[in-house]
Amino acid sequence: MPLWGNQDTASNSTIFAPTSVKLAPNSANRDNLFGNTTANAFIDGVTVGQFGVDGNEVAANPGITHTGWVLRTAGSGGRAGRVMTEVLVAGGITTDASDDVSMPDYVILVNTQPVNTTINATSNVNNTGVIFTVAATRPAGGTISYRWQANTGSGFVNAAAGTTGNTTANLTVHANSFTTGAQFRVLLQATGAANVTSSVATLTVNT
Repeated sequence: MPLWGNQDTASNSTIFAPTSVKLAPNSANRDNLFGNTTANAFIDGVTVGQFGVDGNEVAANPGITHTGWVLRTAGSGGRAGRVMTEVLVAGGITTDASDDVSMPDYVILVNTQPVNTTINATSNVNNTGVIFTVAATRPAGGTISYRWQANTGSGFVNAAAGTTGNTTANLTVHANSFTTGAQFRVLLQATGAANVTSSVATLTVNT
């Protein structure tokens, strides 16, 4: 199969170009597609044409922001005023790396999940308790926020009473505020990243 050329001649269009308008890939259809300026030749009420764009044409016509071949469809009759332009082959640019911008991957990665923990009921003395911890990698340029949640049998809700540090990476749970089987998890958020929820950790309280 010949390569696409950058000259405005039908011979520089591949033999498969007509398939873009659902025609058989042959030279007759290719030549007709390239030179077509008559409405209804392919589709009722539509003019379809194909043209090539080279580097000089790009410079001369700022409205064309690519190189390659273009399929132009212009409506007539009931479709009058409707124009669609499709790029069939886009050219590459290799000389402007200096102004390229690398877009960061805004993904939160949980490196350390909260784990099941056991605590004695008497450890509530002097406000001490058990700590659930999460460690996560923040997205480039982002800051992670934490929101710990607790489930005592009715579903997860934001942890509040009986906990401290519920908006940090380390949640302190006071034993006498929860019974065995209470579950904890943390919702991690960062601007531009999808929310991530940690694994569930279960608290066991020894009385």
